[in-house]
Formats: sequence, structure tokens, C-alpha cells
Amino acid sequence: MDVAARLDAIDERLRVIEARLAIHEPPPPEPLRASAPPRENVLALIGRAVLILGGAFLLRAATETALNHPIGIALGLAYAIAWIAAAAFAAKKGRRTPAIFHIAAAAAIGYPIIAEAVTRFHVLGPIGAAILLAAFSLAMLIVARLYDLQLPAWIAVAGATIVALVLAYATKEMIPFALELTFAGVAAFVLSLNYVGWLLAIESDLFAIFLVAAALLDETKENRSALVITLLVFAVAWMAVTMRANPQTAIATLIGIGAAGALVLSPPLMTMVFAVAAVVAAELARRKHWRAFAVLSAVWGVAAAISGGLFPFIAAVILGEKTAIPIFAMLAAAFCLIAFVRLDFARLPLLAIPACAVAVVTIYMTGGGAVVRTIILAAAAVILAFIARRWNVAEAWQLAVVTLVLTGVQVIAQELRSGAPVIMFTALAIYGGAMLAISRLRSA
Repeated sequence: MDVAARLDAIDERLRVIEARLAIHEPPPPEPLRASAPPRENVLALIGRAVLILGGAFLLRAATETALNHPIGIALGLAYAIAWIAAAAFAAKKGRRTPAIFHIAAAAAIGYPIIAEAVTRFHVLGPIGAAILLAAFSLAMLIVARLYDLQLPAWIAVAGATIVALVLAYATKEMIPFALELTFAGVAAFVLSLNYVGWLLAIESDLFAIFLVAAALLDETKENRSALVITLLVFAVAWMAVTMRANPQTAIATLIGIGAAGALVLSPPLMTMVFAVAAVVAAELARRKHWRAFAVLSAVWGVAAAISGGLFPFIAAVILGEKTAIPIFAMLAAAFCLIAFVRLDFARLPLLAIPACAVAVVTIYMTGGGAVVRTIILAAAAVILAFIARRWNVAEAWQLAVVTLVLTGVQVIAQELRSGAPVIMFTALAIYGGAMLAISRLRSA
């Protein structure tokens, strides 16, 4: 038997085997039809929320007129807690949207009641209000954690932070509400141990913001050391879980460390802390590929420039006032340039700061005349356009256009107003030449 006949025989045997297997093969099961979850009627939910708030306003009116103030406050808080329980039941049944609406309604009822119990009805003192605020926020945080609801957690920590700040300002008592936020922060920390990074992140960010605001509101500065210590302790705690949480947690770490430094350091040292934080955030953004760090790097760079006095120096030089070069602002500009080189996102402020610093120092060193300023601004625009073309830096193109516009404003505001033909011709020639050079670089 030749090879072709053998191959035909093998094919025949395979067809027989396939036919036998097909006989015993069970029919394919019908595809399961997953029942779609019921769509919530948002309009109905909004209407229900309005009715809930109407009941709260009715209780408040009764508290002002008929009920005893403590009884009215207690009934209002019980009413708000009932809606937290309703949110938990809805979330347990998989109805997440009604749960969010119920939590929002509970927050809209409970937090104002706690605030007015202190400021309007004078039923609670700072310590009692802080305890109630912590307990009420913790109840919503637990519901959010149990059913993985991010928005209710945001509502809880935002309400706890805002009301704590309002009551701290109203009562001039910082410590009870700082401790209340500390308790909420520890609770969020414990609840987020099972890799719920978003819960720790939102609490830590708002907690840091509260401490900074509280320190700024403390005119006596008696409690500043305690606030700084709290900031640093939480910064270390946030840093410990940074690697297993989302970028916001690490951002809160830098907020805590930077804010703690800002509260106790002198302006020059504070400038350097902000500048170093900008470079650290840029390096983290580069290594972790988290754009949130890039935005934070730009924020710290701008903060360093502000604390170093760069912008008042620019204004003084433009107005022709005598001033000294702020050395720490120049160092901050250098750090901003380093951060710019390390980033690939949100880089425009980090380039603008060193560009402004170089331009204004050049104007300062050359005497700062009107024509000189025009020449330097026009040259800066051309140099930025060249950098953009040479190294393909998009931010340099944007900054070149902005600088060219500012040069035009300078020409109109000063040179053309002088009325001298020679100065007008020189200024227009410089400005027109810069426009032609940038246009050619752009087209090339």
C-alpha cells in the first residue's frame, strides 16, 4: 500500500471516530440569562430625599418652638441615625444608589444638628460635640466599609472635617476636635487594613487639611506643637501603608510632613522643605507612574516659590522698586527645574517658575529699563521656542506664547505710551522680530 492510500485510510478512521463521539456528546447548554439589576428611579430617590429633609426641618421647627431643646436635638439625631440604618439595609440588598441617597440625607440632617446644638441651642459643649461627631461619622464609615461604598465614606469624612473646623472656630477649642479627627483617622486606618486604600486616603487627606486649617486659625499658637506632632505621627502612619494603598495616601504623607514643617519652620527653611517635597513627589511620580504625584509636585513647587518671595520680587522689579534678590526663591526655582526634568505630566508650573526667575534676575542685573525689559522678555520667548523645538518640550511652546503675549502688553503699556518715536520703533522692531523668530521655529 502506497503512502496516499495509507493517508486516505487514516482520514476514514478519523471520520468514523468523530461520528461516534458526536453521538454521545451532550447538547450544549443554553446560555444563562442574567437578570439585570433593577434600575433605580433617580427622580423618585430625589423626591424621597426631599421628603426626608422636610421631616428634619419639621423637627427643627418643633425644637425651636414646642419641644425642649435637648429632646429636639436627640430626636433629630435619632432621625438621622435611622436613615443610616436604612442605607445599610438598602446596601445589604444590593441597592447601592438608594443607600448613597440615604447616607447623604443622614449627613445633611445629622451634621447641621450637631453644629447647631453647639452654636445655636447651646445644648452641647466642645467635648460632647466632638464625641457625637466622631460616633456619627464612624457609623457612616462602617456602613461604607461593610458594603464597599466610596461616596458615603467621602460624605462622612467631609462632614466630620468641615463641622469639626466650624466648631473649632466657633468655640475656639482646637484640641477636642483635633482628637475627634484623630479618632476618625484611627478608625479609618483600622477599617482600611484589608487593602481598602480609598478609605484611608480620603480620611488622611481631609485630616491633614483640617490640621493645617486649625493651626492657621489658632491665633494664640498655644496648641501648635500638639498639632505638629499629630501631623508627623500620621504622616509616618500613612507612609507605612503607602505601598499598598492608592496615591492619595502618599499625597497625604507629603501634605502632613510639609504642613508640619510649615507650622514650625522659618520662611527660608519652609521654602526648602516645599522645594524638596516637589522633587520627591516628582521622583515618586516617575517611579510609580502616578500622575497624582506629578500634580502634587507642581503644587509644592508653586508653594516653594510663594514662600520664598519670588512673586513679590518679580512685581518689585517690574515696577522699578529697589529690592534684593531672594536667594531661597532662586534655590526653589532650581529645585522646580529638577522636578520638571523628572516629570512627564503637569510640568508647566515647574518650568514657568525657573523661567520667570531667570528673566527677572536678568532684568534686575541690567538695570530694568523699559526697553531692556522688552528685549529680555522677547529673548526669553525666543529661547523658550528654541528649547521647545530642539528638545520637543510642549510646555516650552506654551510658555513661549505666554511670554510673547506679556511682551506685547509690555510694549503697549510702556513703550508706546512714552510717545518717543525712537523708543516706539525699537520696541516694535524687537517685538516683531521675536514674533517672526518664534513663527519660523514653530514652522520648522
